[in-house]
Amino acid sequence: MQKLQYIHHNPIQEHWQLVKDFKDYKWSSAEFYESGKDIFEIIHDIGIM
Repeated sequence: MQKLQYIHHNPIQEHWQLVKDFKDYKWSSAEFYESGKDIFEIIHDIGIM
């Protein structure tokens, strides 16, 4: 979970500043983990595997 949080929060880091909210980064699975919405239709919850 620590690694997943790191990856999800990377786009909002000061040196990147790609988005204001990490869930808004298009290529992130963060939206899936927050809402269950899988826009790519390929994401699997790591807790289930």
